[in-house]
Amino acid sequence: MSTFIETVLGGAAGSVVTIEPDVVVINDGVSHAAVDEIGSVAHPERVYVIYDHDVPTGRPEAAAILRKNLLFAQKFGCRYVQAKGIGYLYLLHEVVKPGQVVVGGGSHAAIFGANGVLGINVSVPELARLVETGRFSTVVPETVFANLEGTLPEGVSAMDAAFAFLRDHREALQKKAVEIYAPSFTQHEKEVFLSIVGSTGAWTASIRDSAAQGAVSFDLSSVVPMVMLPCDERKNQKNATFTEKAAIAGTALQAGQIGGYTGGTIEDLRIAASLLEGKKLALGFRLSICPATSADYIQACEEGLITQFIDYGAQINAAGDHSEIIQGAGAMGTNEALITTGLYTYTGAMGVPSSRVYSASVQSVALASVSKEI
Repeated sequence: MSTFIETVLGGAAGSVVTIEPDVVVINDGVSHAAVDEIGSVAHPERVYVIYDHDVPTGRPEAAAILRKNLLFAQKFGCRYVQAKGIGYLYLLHEVVKPGQVVVGGGSHAAIFGANGVLGINVSVPELARLVETGRFSTVVPETVFANLEGTLPEGVSAMDAAFAFLRDHREALQKKAVEIYAPSFTQHEKEVFLSIVGSTGAWTASIRDSAAQGAVSFDLSSVVPMVMLPCDERKNQKNATFTEKAAIAGTALQAGQIGGYTGGTIEDLRIAASLLEGKKLALGFRLSICPATSADYIQACEEGLITQFIDYGAQINAAGDHSEIIQGAGAMGTNEALITTGLYTYTGAMGVPSSRVYSASVQSVALASVSKEI
C-alpha cells in the first residue's frame, strides 16, 4: 500500500519525482529572501505573497521587506495577501484542498497534512527556482508511522504531546515523512501536533484514518506539561531540548505571549480566557495576546474574549505570527525571560540576545501570567 506522500507525489520512497505544486508561499519570514533571486514567475496565480510575521512592522528593515514583497507581487501578478493573519492557517482553512501540494520556505508546512494536503518546506534557492520554473524535483522520503493512543489528561495540550513525542522519537523522524493516527485529537489538535513535528527535522507530516501496523506507539494519557528550552542559534532550533515543566518549575518570568500556530487560534483563546477568568495579571508581568488569523480575532471579539483579556491587563497585538520579534511590541529587554506558545526559542528570537525564551502550551502561559514563573 502506498503511503500518503507516495500517493500525492506519484512515486515510491527513494525515487525521484518532479511535480508542479498547487500553491507556493512567500512571506516576510525566511522565504522573502527568495524574492532577491527570482527573475520570472511561471505561474503567478499559484504564488501567494503573504504579510503575516512582523505585523505591524517594528523596525525599518522589516518595513523594507514588506515593500520588496509587495513590489514583487505587483510586478509579476502574484496573489498578495495581507490582514488575514498567519498565512498558512488562512490557506489551510480557506484555500487549499485535500490532495494538493503546498510549498513554502519556512518550517511549518507540515500543518497542511491535517487536511490531507501535502506541505513541503524547501530552502530559499529551491523556492526561487520553483517559482521561476513552476516545477520542483525531489527524492520521495521514507515514511514513519505513529499511533497516538489514549487521551490527554486534563490541562495537558497537543503542544505538550508533541514536545513529549519529539523528546522520545525526534531522531527517528529526521528527513522522513510522518503519518500520525490520532483518533482522540480534534482538528485543531492535529494541526498543532503536525506543525510542531514538521518544524523539528521531519520532511513532512500528515494524519491517517487508521492505525498502522508496526507503528511507533505513543501513550497520550502519560503526557505531562512540557517546555521547550532556550537554544543558541536559529539553525539549531530543531534540536532544542524538551523537558517536563516540573523540572524547571519556579523559573522567574517577566512576560508571556499567547499566539502563533500553536496558541492564537479561537480554540486556544477560549482556553486562555477560561483559565484567566476571575484572576488578576501579576504586577509587572507583560502578557501579549496575538490572534492567529483575522477570523480568530473577529470571533474572539464577538465572544467577548478580547474584552476579557484587556480587562485582565493583557496587550492585544494584530493578527499574525509574532513568533520572532527583534524590535517592537512584545520584544524582550536585557536578561528578561519570556514564556510563549510560539516555537522559536533561539538567542535573540524575541528581543535582545541576553533575553531567554521558553516555549510552552496556552495553559502554561496563562498560569504563568498569574504567578510570574514557570
